[in-house]
Amino acid sequence: MKPKILVCVALSVLFAIADTLGQTNMFLSNPDAIKILKGDYNPLHYRPSIIIDQPDSVRMGIIREVDQKEQTRLLNKLETFHNRNSGSDTLSQTTGIGACRTWILSHFDQVSKNNNNRLVTGYLEFDADICTKGHHKNPFALLPGMDTASHEILVIEGHFDTRNEGRCDTEGYTPGIDDNGSGTILVMELARVMSKYSFRHTILFTTPTGEDEGLFGAKAWAEFLSLQGVKIRTVLNNDIVGGIYCGKTSSPPSCPYFGHADSTHVRIFSYSSGNSSYANSAHKQLARYMKYIQDELINPYLSTPLTINIMLGEDRTGRGGDHTPFRQKGYTAVRIISANEHGNGTGTSPDRNHTTRDVLGKDLNGDGILDSLFVNPGYLARNTILNGVVTGLLASAPDKISATVEAKNAGVVIKLPDGYKNANEIIIGIRKYQSKSLEFDTIFKVDFADKIEVELSSGQKNYLSIAPLKNGAPGLFSDEYEINLTAVESQEQKTGLRLFQNYPNPWSESTIIRLTAPQEYIDKPAVLQVRDLIGRVVHQQNVVIDAEEIQIALRSTDLHPGLFTYSLISAGKPIQSVLMYKN
Repeated sequence: MKPKILVCVALSVLFAIADTLGQTNMFLSNPDAIKILKGDYNPLHYRPSIIIDQPDSVRMGIIREVDQKEQTRLLNKLETFHNRNSGSDTLSQTTGIGACRTWILSHFDQVSKNNNNRLVTGYLEFDADICTKGHHKNPFALLPGMDTASHEILVIEGHFDTRNEGRCDTEGYTPGIDDNGSGTILVMELARVMSKYSFRHTILFTTPTGEDEGLFGAKAWAEFLSLQGVKIRTVLNNDIVGGIYCGKTSSPPSCPYFGHADSTHVRIFSYSSGNSSYANSAHKQLARYMKYIQDELINPYLSTPLTINIMLGEDRTGRGGDHTPFRQKGYTAVRIISANEHGNGTGTSPDRNHTTRDVLGKDLNGDGILDSLFVNPGYLARNTILNGVVTGLLASAPDKISATVEAKNAGVVIKLPDGYKNANEIIIGIRKYQSKSLEFDTIFKVDFADKIEVELSSGQKNYLSIAPLKNGAPGLFSDEYEINLTAVESQEQKTGLRLFQNYPNPWSESTIIRLTAPQEYIDKPAVLQVRDLIGRVVHQQNVVIDAEEIQIALRSTDLHPGLFTYSLISAGKPIQSVLMYKN
């Protein structure tokens, strides 16, 4: 080890850091990796022969190319390592954690070879006392971004170590297929699928060790990256993302009863200050972003849609995960976990987690073929797609917006920063205080404008978020703005072009939209444009403004039932955006 450490010292990659978490002597085995993490590299060196970088092409490619059979093959191989406890064998070439991490790294290397050597691979190595072993390695692969001007990385992780009922059982059979072979294989598959695409920002694929003994591997990554000043846009931690059955002792909040099956929902846990459902948390906003992407940009293309449940706490009661060390260092992080979990981590029979029973499935008739799968390939694939599409879009999306939001009349006025042009459209999410929901009650898109007016119900408290959308890539939501509207509306505007709430609303046969206009807009062309919630124009009509106040009629034949936004386009610019419901 000494020559390797000396080389790393010379390259300023070695860090002998003793922190309160117990990790010391942290360094990257590949000296090029630190340059990638810091954005100190030439993107042309990692340019693919064919550039595929359009967000819609990347999104649909990930949806199509995640391979259930390949993930099942990798899970079967993972089971052969017998014991993946962080203190298990590191010398054998076939069993133990040493052989397993070598296999993971070789997978990353082969993926890189198949894709113009675009990945930078290696280990984050560190010292810590875990079950009598003192030195440990987190396998990783970096996909360098094509733009180093505003450098942020995105992290997809899933720990690869396992444990039995005994915390330091380093000899017994610990297959760990659901916990957390499922998360490990998710990371490995996404490295394969995403390596053919080009992204603005760098993506880190990693499988930390030591999670089951105290989050050691994730703590090492969070500490190392923080000390290096590496900026992180998001961290997606995947831990137990393939199992579909409920155990007897599953940690709350979780599944309803023993044996219940669920392959259509997934939970996202994230931190919020004070554990309040109304806390303004970047982590909760990431979870809401993920739900928006799943609902609008993934589910329409899946034969079996996936429903995201946003959870209140940072993790299950009394439990923890690898997203927490990143959050503690100031990074935005969430945990993705199956709707159903088979145990509370104590190895209590008949639950499978943290036992020799955490296998892929059972051969019920003795023909050598698994008849009952505990880890559902389709479910794991859907969770893999969620991670890939969210990370792929955010790796090319514009930065968050900080705007000025003011309550005005029966709604709000959103003023974007002066000179801001980094969006084609703006996504607006609204949570109503009365609904007590962790999710957006309403979410819609409007055309980009320097000033956006949104009608809201008077006499209500609302939480409003905005996100930029550029070339098909939505950015993260802003912090939530608290909007309090009085029950009595203030005097209507006497100047400026203004659209009012349609009446009746909701409506079925017909509705009227009132418009007021100052003299300078009289006899100028305008268009009323109606969009659905994913931004498609579903109706538009020319408007003749021949007086200071006019009425615009919509009839049942103009729109199908649903939730829409309408705006007036004048001189090429949208004026306001107002919500409308058609029964």
